[in-house]
Amino acid sequence: MTPPGAAERPLPRLRSLRARGVLATLALCAYLAASGLYIAQERARIYDGMQALETLSRHDKALALAEAAVAAALADSGPAPAAGAPAPPELRARLDGSLRLIAALDEFDPGYARLERAVARGMAASRAEPERHADLRDALRRAGDEFEIRRSRLGEQRDALMLDYQRRYDAVTVESLLLSVVGLVGFGSLAAWFFARLARDLRRLEAHAREIVRGRRGVVFEVRRDDEIGRLMHAVNRMADDLDEREKQIELDGQRRSHQDKMLAVGALAAGVAHEVNNPLAVISGMAQELKAGATPERVAEGAQLILSQAQRAAQVARQLADVAAPQPAEFAWLDLNALVRRVVQLMGYDRRYRGFAIEVGADAELPAVKSSGNAVQQLVMQLLALGCDAIAAHPGTPAQARVESARNGDTVELSLVFPPVLDFGRAEVQRSLLLARAVAEPLGGRLAIGQEDGRCMRIKLALPVDGGRDQG
Repeated sequence: MTPPGAAERPLPRLRSLRARGVLATLALCAYLAASGLYIAQERARIYDGMQALETLSRHDKALALAEAAVAAALADSGPAPAAGAPAPPELRARLDGSLRLIAALDEFDPGYARLERAVARGMAASRAEPERHADLRDALRRAGDEFEIRRSRLGEQRDALMLDYQRRYDAVTVESLLLSVVGLVGFGSLAAWFFARLARDLRRLEAHAREIVRGRRGVVFEVRRDDEIGRLMHAVNRMADDLDEREKQIELDGQRRSHQDKMLAVGALAAGVAHEVNNPLAVISGMAQELKAGATPERVAEGAQLILSQAQRAAQVARQLADVAAPQPAEFAWLDLNALVRRVVQLMGYDRRYRGFAIEVGADAELPAVKSSGNAVQQLVMQLLALGCDAIAAHPGTPAQARVESARNGDTVELSLVFPPVLDFGRAEVQRSLLLARAVAEPLGGRLAIGQEDGRCMRIKLALPVDGGRDQG
């Protein structure tokens, strides 16, 4: 149970449903951001590979143009020109174009500058000394061989880049799908578990509330949450306790009023009976005394004596009925418990249900007076006696006998009801009756104890303080 005042204390931040929802949303956003960042990095690597492929393609195209120009220049160079004869214009144009195309390759690899210088030197040597035209052809041939080797390498690089691009593309596709599945399964499972648990607890709470509405009390609802739903469960438990206490108090007040009304009715009836019976009894008694005093025969004197004795007996019965049914004070006062117990036993003897019961009173002659509420103690003793007698009546064959004992134990006086062990504590009406008896005894400072002695008898003991305990008056 939640202690009083717990409902007013704020929940820790991470224990409320709102805080958990915000935390789950932040976690989902963080997961999406991390997944997006990772996928963006992988896509950036793929983009870099595509840029490398594009650069390699431009390099390959430029290299092919340069290689074709060098091959054409080599084919046009032919034999060396005659001494002093200038090189043909077409050859000069092709050589200049080859140099420009070789120079354009420098942006891809600075090593092409070496080939450019070698071809330029060959051209300069051929122009200056025609007999060195073979140097130009050698430079062009070496450049062509170098271009062929480089084109072969570029092909290998292109194949490697294409393979890496395909591998990275497939990997990013699989990783994207995997991250999506992990996110959906992970957060979906967490959300499904959370809402399933929430729905299960709400169904449990609904079922418990229905039991409370049907009148079930005394069962504490187990709380396994520490959020708003848990606070609601604690509130339902407190509501059940409050309802149980309220219903018990209402029933207790009803029993008290019923007992008081019953005793007032019995008292009024007894007073009326005494009034109606005493008048004719007084006349009979007077006539009997006159008959006895006069000079009458012996038989008339005996009849007069019989009339007188019966009249006295009727008057005594009327006085006893009036004394037994007299209402007891509700406020605290000094009581003779032995006399009160005898009156209760005598009063129960008038009840048709208990006429066949032999209720013995074992009174302690030295029992002190007790300061308590006579009305409440009388109600409590009658309730316990009725509980024991009803239990005996429910078991045919059990001796219809009980015993009420009184004794002093230190600063308390104990009243014990002893009867056969037939009380069934599993029955709801027995539990309710005992709870009400405890509720009546508590304001008196009394205590109830129930025990069984060697299987032969059951004892319900009521202990009352001599000085009144919770003296209310």
